[in-house]
Amino acid sequence: MEKAFRSILEGLAPVLGLSEINTDASGLACLLVIDDFEMSLRCLATGHVMLFTVIAPLPENNRQKIMSSLLDGNTFYHQTQGFTLGAREDTGVTLQGVISLRVLDKDNVSSYVQNFINVAEYWQKFCLECADEAPATANPSLSRLPDDIREMLYLRV
Repeated sequence: MEKAFRSILEGLAPVLGLSEINTDASGLACLLVIDDFEMSLRCLATGHVMLFTVIAPLPENNRQKIMSSLLDGNTFYHQTQGFTLGAREDTGVTLQGVISLRVLDKDNVSSYVQNFINVAEYWQKFCLECADEAPATANPSLSRLPDDIREMLYLRV
């Protein structure tokens, strides 16, 4: 698994403008900063890669609307491209996903990572708009993700 994980990181590095991506001591996890998102990639013992990022703080203002929208987003992966949204007081609003190493390779990993970042940006904008709106008038629109983000690229297994 470490070899397969290393291979996908070698394919991702040039797209990010890096000569290489450093991993932790185990060789199975790394932390990247992409478009202001601190993104964790971790190779799991199950043969999957987990992607994780915090997309926004969990605001006090309009929290009910945000939480309802996050739950809606997780229903049939609406506006999440197959990734999962979460919210905790200590971490804020998060986005995470698990992709099988069987479908990832050094040629397609950048597409998966870019979709992940696009979804993170979409939900970050939504959360920040909700937080900035007055409680009585909060009604930011949940518009569709841009058309150039592909439909679900993988099956969840």
